[in-house]
Amino acid sequence: MTDPPSAGGAKLSFSRQQWFLAFLLFLMMVMNYLDRQALSVVAPVMRKDLGISVMGYANAVNSFLLAYSIMYAGSGMILDRIGYRAGLAIFVGLWSLFSGLHGAISGYASLLVFRFLLGLAEPGGFTGAVKTIAENYGPSQRALASSALGLGTGLGSLIAPPLIVFLSLRFGWRSAFIIASSVGVIWIPLWLWVTRRRNAAADPPVPLVKKLRSIPRNRKVLAYILARAFGDSSGYFVLFWFPEYLVTAKHFSFVMLGKLGWIPPCGSDIGAVLGGYLSSRLVARGWSPLLSRKILMSSAAVLLAAGVMLQFLSGPIAVLLSLSLCTIGVGIWACNLHALATDAFPRSIVATVHGTAGSAGAAAGIVFNSLVGYFGSRHNYGAALTMFALLLPMAVTPLWLWLNTPMDTEE
Repeated sequence: MTDPPSAGGAKLSFSRQQWFLAFLLFLMMVMNYLDRQALSVVAPVMRKDLGISVMGYANAVNSFLLAYSIMYAGSGMILDRIGYRAGLAIFVGLWSLFSGLHGAISGYASLLVFRFLLGLAEPGGFTGAVKTIAENYGPSQRALASSALGLGTGLGSLIAPPLIVFLSLRFGWRSAFIIASSVGVIWIPLWLWVTRRRNAAADPPVPLVKKLRSIPRNRKVLAYILARAFGDSSGYFVLFWFPEYLVTAKHFSFVMLGKLGWIPPCGSDIGAVLGGYLSSRLVARGWSPLLSRKILMSSAAVLLAAGVMLQFLSGPIAVLLSLSLCTIGVGIWACNLHALATDAFPRSIVATVHGTAGSAGAAAGIVFNSLVGYFGSRHNYGAALTMFALLLPMAVTPLWLWLNTPMDTEE
């Protein structure tokens, strides 16, 4: 497999092929987050329609996260074996199908089943994107390329409230899942066409199997796993609980949620672009890629904690702006977290390591989500917000302790 462009240089600009790839990864993440966030937006209406409690909703989220935690590692192994081109086409097709099935939810049991199926397919989006970036971009380009993922997740989260509320009020909440999932039908052939000239196959499987044996014992891998175990729940809280928090704790109406709920997700887009640009700029100026990522990730932890502390403010705009500070931190964190994997681990196992860490993040997310559901059912969102504020400081600590140099191919 050929080396990625400018693998050893300080080039920030993208070739035409790299721009196409980044744009398609951006669109894929918009779909990914629009599909998965549709439930959180319709949750207040759907719970009332189907008679599902807050803890029942938390269990549905956990059903997704359980499958997510199982398949995140599995998707990484699949993508390292079959390559990102075929792998992403398969995973996008599956999650689009499973998301559309949500339109047929008839009760609590079917909700759990469909969320589980969606959780099996969606991890492939992130692992496939990280493998694509690792194989097509140089060190000084990767954080900026990874910002496309943050932009996509941010835009998906941004357009979800107004779009899903509009569709729900106009056609019923079931229509939101069907319409949102249909975009994948257009994306897959476009992806296959753009990547047709690239050697998107995986590395030989035998060396991969040999390297996999050392992964559980490697401190650098452990540091990344712990960073995701703590840090991923910050994104899950934004994704699954912000709409419920605004309605339940801050007394937003469903219509207000549709009109104003897009504001905090804008912070994720700002953070993704800002975090990716600043990190890539530091690398272009000669800073170590790992050091650059960790500095920006530490800044993200400070921003998120500051945003939580400002939640004592009253008034819708003040609440939304302080939450936006949190999402700026989450955006900065996420784009550098994904870039960090491409810098720290060999390309032949980067999807596997990223997926394994993602599984740990999803498993920890189940615990965190259950605690949020417990506190939310008792109208104690203060405790949930305190946990939210502590996530990123705990997540960045093992990176400073153990992940200071890239993993050697012989480790």
